[in-house]
Amino acid sequence: MWYKKLSLKLFLLFFAAGLCLAQEAAETRRASSGFWSGVGQAAAFGRPFWADMHSTLIRAEIAYATNSPDYDWGEFDTKNRFFIFANLGVDIPIWSANFANGKYGLSITLPFWVEIWYDRFEWVTSPVINTAYRFGVPDINFIYRLDSPRHVLPRFNIYNWALRLSLLRHESTHLGDELTIFRRDRPETFPITRVDVLTNYAELVFTLNDPDGQFRRNHGFRFGVLFNYNFRNGWYTVLESETSGAPGVYPVASTWFPFEFFLQYQYQSALFSHGFQVIASAEYRLRERYKYGFSYSGGRSNSRIRNPPDLANCFNFFLGIRHNNQSRNYFSKIGVGIRYYQGINPHGQFRSMPYYRQLGLVIIFE
Repeated sequence: MWYKKLSLKLFLLFFAAGLCLAQEAAETRRASSGFWSGVGQAAAFGRPFWADMHSTLIRAEIAYATNSPDYDWGEFDTKNRFFIFANLGVDIPIWSANFANGKYGLSITLPFWVEIWYDRFEWVTSPVINTAYRFGVPDINFIYRLDSPRHVLPRFNIYNWALRLSLLRHESTHLGDELTIFRRDRPETFPITRVDVLTNYAELVFTLNDPDGQFRRNHGFRFGVLFNYNFRNGWYTVLESETSGAPGVYPVASTWFPFEFFLQYQYQSALFSHGFQVIASAEYRLRERYKYGFSYSGGRSNSRIRNPPDLANCFNFFLGIRHNNQSRNYFSKIGVGIRYYQGINPHGQFRSMPYYRQLGLVIIFE
């Protein structure tokens, strides 16, 4: 479709523009600054934690994950398979400044990112399983830095607190063409071809101990809430033209809970040996499972999964090493690590699957 191609071209344009604007941004601006000097400057605070499931980090991953006939184009019928995941994102820096000798900081950024799930190890056509786009109006980020660290526990100090307000973010997910055709040609197996996951939501995030571009030991905590503006349709809709027409398939039940909540933690060690740091990050997310059919490969019986909960507990863990070259370039931090996820399938229309696991090797660029 022409509008999908246009959306991709616009994303790539803004992505490249964001990298150019942020290329010369200082990592640790502390002194008070004027308005015009802050135009196009990237702030050191407000960067995503590694375990954030849906973030603007640039990330590539090879993972061993739960398989399902719903996206098993090659019909391998194995319980788990290898897949490729990629996340391309940027927070385009519009403006940032510090006040009162660096005690307060304020920034405005424009988020764009795309998530791709790629079945590279299906050797016939290597279909794209799912692509998700997220963007929105500019985010407002604020940070308050304490005059001196507040000692709470051994090796644990409080340095700052921060807020991020996203008044409007848009999510849109799409099946790959090969998988769409595969499902449409098998209406007896897939009574629903595609689900329109199209959401407009707001997000408010509170952070205690933002890393703030520092290389010191840090324990950071985040709490966030998402609010879905679409009360009527919930998180998704299903068009009648995308169903088989069999009795009982349409209409599809909608979601009822317009919120998502998440808690995040990230530990970073002090620098050691040529600018390396240990990073340990975790996320707990409470989100609603989509209310239509799901299936599993490898002989696992769906009937044994009785009455899966409407609200699902989702966990994401990340452990790795980051290298900091301490330059002022945008990609001054490169990390490698292991990620483990357990919860509902977090990708697009497959969020009806209640039990999904993913273990992957990840490389991250910041």
